[in-house]
Amino acid sequence: MSWLRRPVVLASLLAVVGLTAVGIWVFVARDRPVPEPRERRYEAFTACLLTDDKGLAGEQAKAAWAGMQSASTAHSIKVQYLAVEGPQTSANALAYFNTLALEGCGVVVAVGEAPVAAVEQGRSRFPKPRYVTVGSEVEGARVVSAASVDGVRAGVEAAVGEVWAATSTR
Repeated sequence: MSWLRRPVVLASLLAVVGLTAVGIWVFVARDRPVPEPRERRYEAFTACLLTDDKGLAGEQAKAAWAGMQSASTAHSIKVQYLAVEGPQTSANALAYFNTLALEGCGVVVAVGEAPVAAVEQGRSRFPKPRYVTVGSEVEGARVVSAASVDGVRAGVEAAVGEVWAATSTR
């Protein structure tokens, strides 16, 4: 009978040690601060930037992108950009513009001669998005002055925020 007692004693000892370890772990884990969630929840709204072939390297495009990112942070909206590759003509830029319009952008910001010309040429086919142009006037689009990069950033941020506020269903 002594051989039956030893495994029982050993099993009991292991159970006590195991439960003690779990208890300590729970106690220590309970006092740790819960980390902030790393995910970001976005509104159902996307602001899109159409640039020339310089992309975000261009001074005005970089400023416009900074303004869009500020609006994204302030209103939890998605932002994306697309650079016109190849010939910088309105016909070529129109294909890139159409891509953004078909993706459901709530606002399209155009920076550069060809992107602005594409907005002017294609906006009538896509009446739902709002349009913002930097430095060039287009009928039906809000114009942001290109006089300074700080003005571009602030103007684009304000325009995107206002479009979001006007179209959101919060």
